[in-house]
Amino acid sequence: MTYFVETDQFNQMISYHPYVTTGKEKKKIKYSLLDRIQEVLGSKWNRFKEGTRQAFDMICFLGTELGFVYAGDDYLAERHDISDRTIRNRLKELEELGQVIKVHRRTKRCNGRGKPIYLFVNHPYFTYWVELLGIDLKDFQTDFQTENAENPCESKEEERKKIPTYSLPKKQESNINISNNKIVQYVVNRVNDSIKKGTRIKYLSSYIDRMVRSLEWQALYAENRRQQALKQQQEAQNSKIIQDFLGIKKPETVPFYNWLEQ
Repeated sequence: MTYFVETDQFNQMISYHPYVTTGKEKKKIKYSLLDRIQEVLGSKWNRFKEGTRQAFDMICFLGTELGFVYAGDDYLAERHDISDRTIRNRLKELEELGQVIKVHRRTKRCNGRGKPIYLFVNHPYFTYWVELLGIDLKDFQTDFQTENAENPCESKEEERKKIPTYSLPKKQESNINISNNKIVQYVVNRVNDSIKKGTRIKYLSSYIDRMVRSLEWQALYAENRRQQALKQQQEAQNSKIIQDFLGIKKPETVPFYNWLEQ
């Protein structure tokens, strides 16, 4: 499903007060986004050209203040001496890995689809933009499942790797603490918006309920990812112990050359 950002919504988004303002704060947010991308890409990150890695760095930097980026593919490509096709492929990969979700600015041409806007899932403002744009995260999960159904040749292991980070986790018992600072920040954002518009706040309690559920969902997924990482680490250690015991040597890896990066 395609979500559109109306002109007044876009103006509100770009005029919103930044989450970070100082260079030190921007650097911290940028690396938190970039580190997460490197984590989900794994060894593939090292096979990218330097220009591609620099483009990722810039995309994360542009998203530090407000949690989204809308720079054009041609601008990023020219800035880092790579093709605009490479930029589009890498951004699509971030979508598939659940690091961003894509919405479109409204236009009168091209069936209403204007330039895309990429919202960073791991940015603190993500929940706020989801609320503002009326985004139902289940729609993105449905689109993702449909896309996989049209590509039956992929293995189950590959499908598991592509599950977006914003997919709803299974209910589980877990000791999860949600920061009160985040809740306060989102409420303050809502109040500030109402003040700017000169309107009264309606249904604030229901807004807080939805926001808390969204934060809880994010916390649950983070816990699931942590448990999976621990499991994978334990499996890798067990595998190494067995290989050492049986005297099995790890085969030498053949360097991978990515022709798409040319």
